[in-house]
Amino acid sequence: WVICAETHYFLFYTSDILRKFNPDIKGASKGIGKRQTGFNMAVSGAKMAEIPQQIHNLIITMKNDSTVNFQNDWKLVTLFIGGNDLCQYCNDRVTLSPQNYSHHMRMSLDILYKEVPRAIVNVLEILEIEGLRRIKSDSLGCNLIQKQVCPCFLLPGEDSPELAEIKRINRDVQIETEKLVYGGNYDGREDFAVVLQPFFKNTIVPLDTDGRPDSTYFSKDCFHFSERGHADMATALWNNMLEPVGQKQTYNNFTNARNNLKCPTEEHPYIFTKGNSFPTTASDCSGSVPAWLAAVLAIVGLLIGWVITWTVFFCRDKTSKRKMMTSSLGMKETTF
Repeated sequence: WVICAETHYFLFYTSDILRKFNPDIKGASKGIGKRQTGFNMAVSGAKMAEIPQQIHNLIITMKNDSTVNFQNDWKLVTLFIGGNDLCQYCNDRVTLSPQNYSHHMRMSLDILYKEVPRAIVNVLEILEIEGLRRIKSDSLGCNLIQKQVCPCFLLPGEDSPELAEIKRINRDVQIETEKLVYGGNYDGREDFAVVLQPFFKNTIVPLDTDGRPDSTYFSKDCFHFSERGHADMATALWNNMLEPVGQKQTYNNFTNARNNLKCPTEEHPYIFTKGNSFPTTASDCSGSVPAWLAAVLAIVGLLIGWVITWTVFFCRDKTSKRKMMTSSLGMKETTF
């Protein structure tokens, strides 16, 4: 759903939306098999530790493509990884720790930052996997495969210490990712940006008209998304891309409706990044100061004025008392 270009009459993918604005974009995968993958380097079942190699493969593929101007063409890279790390965490807590996840994510982003010019990198926040426990079906694939694919989330009992631990690890991975992306490590170039797209952060399980989990959004294994689910994720990603940093939707409501697509505006005809989400403060040579600074200076001035006034009156009162004492002594001496 990120880079696929197989459009159906009721489905669409992120690359399909992008082609509405630029029909000449390159790299979308168009089918099954290595010759059809385009710039899609994803590998089924991969974990975070494998992403740096996928990044290297992507760079080599782009450089070897004669239709790509590697130095001047803008690139949109999307990283969506971590589900397999969480699902297998209980089998290898050290290798699949949130810290190692963050380490390999940093390695991947560092490679892109150092080697790829003119790029926007979407980092999709890992979803809350606990909701998968509610996805049920009588199909053979759902009954047999689901718990094998994600045992660490699906096997623990309700309210068990094991379930509480994996839920905490899920949130820790989200926190580590946020710290990395927002840490400022990739703010030093004007032609490069890393953006966290958080629509998976608070995952809502889609429901049918009877209020039960809607299995049509998931494949037969009750773990991976179906085509309908992929199309909905494409919409959510696109909408996140058109929302400013700090104002991005952190959940997906699973409506599967094309009319929910956001459109670029005349005021903001671009993908939002950290650099263009916040208004810049232009330098003002007129000598004016911000209102908050003026208020602070006024309060400080009042305090200084009060201190000076108190000091003057205190000294004057002290001097007056000394004069009175001196005068009194003089009168006593004269009388004596």
